[in-house]
Amino acid sequence: MKVKSEFLRLVTTIVISQLIVFCTVGIPATAQLLQPTRFEKEQKNSEDYYNVISLKEKGLVLFRERDKYKNSNRLWELVKLDTALQEQKKLELEIKDRYKMVGYEALPDGIYLLFRTGETTKNDFELIEITPGSEEPKRYSIKPELDFKLTHFIKVNNSFAFGGYVNNEPGIFLYDLTTSNIKIVPGFFQKDTELVELRANINQTFNVIMVDRSSRSDRKLIFRAFDSQGEMLLDDIVPVEDNRNLQTAITSTLEREDLIVLGTWGDRNSKQSIGFYSMRVDPYSDQKIKYTDFGQLNHALDYLNPKRAARIKADSKEYAKNGRTPGFGNYTMPYRILEHKSGYLLLAEVYTPTSSSSTYAPNSPYGYSPFYTPYGLSPYGSYYYPGYRMYRPMYGNNVKNADEIKTDEAMLVSFDANGKVLWDHSIKLDELKMASLEQAADFSLIDSKIHFLYKKESELRAKWIDIDDDSEGELTEKIISMKPGDLIRSDHENEGGVRHWYNNVFYVWGYQTIKNNSEEDRTRDVFYINKVVVH
Repeated sequence: MKVKSEFLRLVTTIVISQLIVFCTVGIPATAQLLQPTRFEKEQKNSEDYYNVISLKEKGLVLFRERDKYKNSNRLWELVKLDTALQEQKKLELEIKDRYKMVGYEALPDGIYLLFRTGETTKNDFELIEITPGSEEPKRYSIKPELDFKLTHFIKVNNSFAFGGYVNNEPGIFLYDLTTSNIKIVPGFFQKDTELVELRANINQTFNVIMVDRSSRSDRKLIFRAFDSQGEMLLDDIVPVEDNRNLQTAITSTLEREDLIVLGTWGDRNSKQSIGFYSMRVDPYSDQKIKYTDFGQLNHALDYLNPKRAARIKADSKEYAKNGRTPGFGNYTMPYRILEHKSGYLLLAEVYTPTSSSSTYAPNSPYGYSPFYTPYGLSPYGSYYYPGYRMYRPMYGNNVKNADEIKTDEAMLVSFDANGKVLWDHSIKLDELKMASLEQAADFSLIDSKIHFLYKKESELRAKWIDIDDDSEGELTEKIISMKPGDLIRSDHENEGGVRHWYNNVFYVWGYQTIKNNSEEDRTRDVFYINKVVVH
């Protein structure tokens, strides 16, 4: 009897095992979030928050203004971390107290910090260059000799391109680092025109986009490309439909051989977005801007009640039949273009501004909006997408910012080389609260798998999608601390975030209050960065 009982148990175990294998065939493995290492630094209430800059595979750079002085100058702190989040170098910069930081740029050849030295009516600048291996930073004094309201700046080869406005007209000048010469780029200073994009390409050229904001019926989108000396290489002028307003624009950067312009559009007199547009750059043929409204996409409305989303999609089809503009709009901001072998991916986020908040970042060091534009038609002005790195002053832990943005959704839209929409996916962000309008989530693309990732208080929330078979899954992981016995008491909700770092690696940062009864100081306030690897 005992032998028979053992035999039956063995058979039952084998059958159950085979059933488990059979039932799981075809079910994709879920994603994994690994947090192999962490950087942590004690944060005092009076100290400013850190800005975090990605150097891709070369690590991260942190910098902040200190409430300390040397030789009557204010000290700024820079910390270089490697990809294991180990501190490699620490540097203190002396900056004149009346100087105000307005932007920064991080590139393989160095880190560049831009300060305004004059008053708001005279914009002179000091540019500080910090290169790998150098003991002392280089300083450049830049005096453009005009009342220049800065909106964009980028490095192109050995020059910096400064974009902005002179007497409410857009202009660009180049500053040569080797000769200290300033050159005005020709072809600008046009009335009723907004500078909406200035972006460097990987081949040391740069792109400029201007949009006609006049009341005329024949308004245009103007795309121009220049070399690093300011010589024009391409000039592509495309008409904009009378009843449509191009709100934002991002260009690709020639990682592929072609160039594309992507952005949001809406009604002429509305601040809300109705959908996305695309334009393939081709100055040698007459091309039209392609418009897609949110109701034509599969997942752009997933953050809404399903019945409302279905109604909007049905209305979109009806409007298209009658040649009318859809009535649904929301607040959508595009942040990032990824160029890959099949085309382009556009990351954008849907947000809800509160009644007391602005769509602009607070506390501009200029005294006017850092996203300055003389035109009221654009809801965003000249917003800085990642890469422009215009500086927003950070706040110490004891300062509460009353303004708040609620971010509802991050979406990813795929375009082919000609600007046709191929597919879209999204992740609901659970009304994520932000101190100002800035990117909340990010993504990676590895083979056919997309990973969305964002931070909600002390949790990492992820969604993965396989674009080959549309399978997907979601998971939530706690942000881990560094010491046994640590208990995270709170995470500052409005500060910190998540960014894609390189390959399948992200980094998450923020500020936490941690309790540990085994430590001499049982409670500590810290700034942290965790490395996050997705599989």
